[in-house]
Amino acid sequence: MKLSLAIISTSYLVAIAQAASVKFNVIAPGATDVKVSVNGQQVALTAADPNVPYFSGDAEAGSAKDYKYVVGGTEEGFARALDSTKAATLNDFYNRPVTYANIPKLPWPIENNPQWTASGAKPAIFDENYIPSVFFSGDAAQVDTLVKTVPKDKVTGTLTFIGSDYVNSFQNVTFGVHGAGKKKNNAKQSWNWALSTGDYLGNRNFFKLRHMEEDPTQIRERLYSDVLHALGTYANEANMVRLFINGQGFGTFNMLDDITEYSYINAMFYGGKEQNPKGPLFDGMSGADFLYHPGNLDGYSSFGANKESPETYEAIDPLAKAFNETSMTDNAALANFEKMFDVDQFMRFMVMEYLTGHWDGYWMGQTNDGAYREPPADGKWYYLGQDYDATFGVNLDTPDLASFTSVSYKDFPSRYPGGILINRLLENPDKKATFEKYLTETVRVLFNNVTLTNRVLALHEFLLPDLTWDRSITQQSPGINFGWTLAQVTENLWGAVGAPNANGGGASWGLVQWIVEKSAAVAKEFNIEVTTTPMGPPTTTNGTVTPGAANQPVASATPGASGKKDTSAQSNNEKTESSDAPRVLPTAAVLFAALSALAML
Repeated sequence: MKLSLAIISTSYLVAIAQAASVKFNVIAPGATDVKVSVNGQQVALTAADPNVPYFSGDAEAGSAKDYKYVVGGTEEGFARALDSTKAATLNDFYNRPVTYANIPKLPWPIENNPQWTASGAKPAIFDENYIPSVFFSGDAAQVDTLVKTVPKDKVTGTLTFIGSDYVNSFQNVTFGVHGAGKKKNNAKQSWNWALSTGDYLGNRNFFKLRHMEEDPTQIRERLYSDVLHALGTYANEANMVRLFINGQGFGTFNMLDDITEYSYINAMFYGGKEQNPKGPLFDGMSGADFLYHPGNLDGYSSFGANKESPETYEAIDPLAKAFNETSMTDNAALANFEKMFDVDQFMRFMVMEYLTGHWDGYWMGQTNDGAYREPPADGKWYYLGQDYDATFGVNLDTPDLASFTSVSYKDFPSRYPGGILINRLLENPDKKATFEKYLTETVRVLFNNVTLTNRVLALHEFLLPDLTWDRSITQQSPGINFGWTLAQVTENLWGAVGAPNANGGGASWGLVQWIVEKSAAVAKEFNIEVTTTPMGPPTTTNGTVTPGAANQPVASATPGASGKKDTSAQSNNEKTESSDAPRVLPTAAVLFAALSALAML
């Protein structure tokens, strides 16, 4: 009898579960009539804010295994898998087959302090598996002037940020063009916004949206940050977002920290807590080389102080002087300098500059850097890196262009003597050995044709539907338009492309091609064996990581699988951290393998 009751009880609970309603959530720009089709019925969804096309509503799921959205009578051409045990779906986007991806994570190549921990856990806004949507609403006339004339003036309005399973709205947000007034700005402008006092999103109150127009793939800059974080640095966080201004789509952007703002400093160095007093913070412009200028404090004027910085560029002088007076043959003296400046972190940044050919950075160009000193006056200095779009072969111009990926780091000091910090540090045998260890371990397990390409292909597959949308948009602002086509978004993974409008844009290498050639050159120079299996981070985070050994294999990515039934399970609220099933690479991967073979010749 007890068994029968148990069966009845179980059946009753199953019936209740099948009859339970699920809250469906979808972003549908430009729509007014939105429904969800589930369990043999169509149920209307509503938007609480007329300026934000975020539609929600409850519907009886019954025993349904999938669902579709219907906008203006047009049903999606694919089915989304439904987990009816969940009370709500994630925040889907109309006509995007995959809501939540499964991007392969990167391994931690460096044994010593493998991860930067002062920032705390990675905020949900930078979840690599989801593309947030950003909606800014402001006065129509002011916004029109902002877009059409790109002034330095800002507009105040409301900003709504939609993440995977949350929606945050903010009032009194200051929004405007980032870098307004520059002669070479793109028609697809970069933007920024500042939240009002006391408001935070992901421990931050200032955000920069980069247009990524220099890079046809729109992957390079965020990939650069991804690798820097895997190397255990305090690099800016980054994630792709969709931007809408007063209801109009402006495309895909790389949302990232602006390292010249205290929002970034507070987030990455203090877990989001504001510091009082503040330490001096500087934006390194062209000529910001850390060279000592005795008797000439204006020699540091390339370091622009943040407007809230308690000190101006003269503060760089004691740092430059101390480094100038430190003998690279005296380990004790160098150790003393390291109390003043974080040399280890700086070298990690330089490993990445070398591997990616970052010609618009510190080592090659003495620009796009920065510096921050912890308070008080004798606090430690930290090197800051920024603007990672001119990497992996984008707009690279050197006399030996075709063979540049084979140039050894040992040739960089003579080629680029202005990078005095790294050049002099490499004169010290111990620091040189450390640099080479970081370099070779990074190539062995991460920056190679297997692990990093695996991530690139997964990102490309996930982002491509949105990049298709982005390439279809006619920008409304004045500026340069390279004219990149949708086809070139994929072509530039594998080979060089030039701007269709013949106005300066170009990438002499494909993104994967660069990774293949550079990693092969380093592996050959140092006689290292590169992993044959894509690697991910350690399964434990106890701080004791043997480079490569504690890192774990991950599944291979398959380009072009979006929309197929086997990927639709991630289109609702099924956040998947890993996949055990290996995937077969399509034709594109054959070319990828061919490039690998060529690089080894």
